[in-house]
Amino acid sequence: MSVRFHLLSAMLVLTTFGTALPVRAQTVDKKPEAKAEVLAKMNDLIEKYAFVPGADFSRWPQLVEARKTDIENAKDDESFIRVVNGALREFGFSHIVLATPQMAQRRATGKQVGIGITSQTVDKGLLIIRTVPDAPASIAGLKPGDIVTLVDGNPVEGTKGIPGEEGTTVNLKVLHPNGKTQDYKLVRRAFSIIEPDTLEWIDADTAKLTVHTFDRAYNAAQIEGFMKEAAKGKNLIVDLRNNGGGAVTNLRHLAGLLMPSDKSIGVSVDKSAANAYLKRTKKEGAPLTDVARLTGRKLYPQKNTIPPFAGNVVVFVNGGSGSASEILAAALKEQLNAPVIGQKSAGAVL
Repeated sequence: MSVRFHLLSAMLVLTTFGTALPVRAQTVDKKPEAKAEVLAKMNDLIEKYAFVPGADFSRWPQLVEARKTDIENAKDDESFIRVVNGALREFGFSHIVLATPQMAQRRATGKQVGIGITSQTVDKGLLIIRTVPDAPASIAGLKPGDIVTLVDGNPVEGTKGIPGEEGTTVNLKVLHPNGKTQDYKLVRRAFSIIEPDTLEWIDADTAKLTVHTFDRAYNAAQIEGFMKEAAKGKNLIVDLRNNGGGAVTNLRHLAGLLMPSDKSIGVSVDKSAANAYLKRTKKEGAPLTDVARLTGRKLYPQKNTIPPFAGNVVVFVNGGSGSASEILAAALKEQLNAPVIGQKSAGAVL
């Protein structure tokens, strides 16, 4: 079960298997007392929908109470979600998170306002590990390996001071790998974070399909066009590196272009399936496999007008491959004997 709580300026959104269930809420930035409202709604949704084998969700109120002081001291959305997500991490699983309005907007639109860098804290400041093409940072000449040492004249504290409203400016002092420093004045603006999926030919017989996400940016028509072209070859590499997953409907679509529609992708077990199992068997704490066999919902590839690829399939994964990507990689390995190559994936299927 995939659950994301988005703390939006207008609503809180629960996402489960790609379905959004909106409920009204406010941001902490504009209405500090909204924290209680958000926590109450989270408690309601967790009680109704959350299901993870072995997780005792009745502990949630106690985990929140233990962080009462930190929650009261949180003055903005960023600090509030840090505290709340810290409590959620105590359950030891992925997918159930509280997100800021900026995160939710980014997921919904494929756009973000800012300067366009991915970074991590190091001893000297903030190390840039990626710049988004055509975003303010890359246009100004910032590159991976540069280190931000000052933000608006202040020492670096994580990413504090770098995010901001569209049209506003941020002044950065940057240390380049050659030891020289340079000042940059960047204007924050909206930019696309969607990386285009691609099909490239490695040789005359081998094509590589790169799919970056199964979320809203997934373009089914484009992928089908790629697969029509790939059908001319004998081998297909499905590159799912850094694909963090997304909607099960998109997972099923791509699976249907790679494997027969009667081959199972897996079995979905949620709270309703667990309750149905308990009602039918009167057995509490049964192994998940038993629940899956009796009341789980089998997932199959979507039946498409384009036949599945007939040649050899290989899958690439890395530590950024999660959720739907891991489900697809496992299904292709089990059903097509497709080799899965790369690094250990995220382990973020829930």
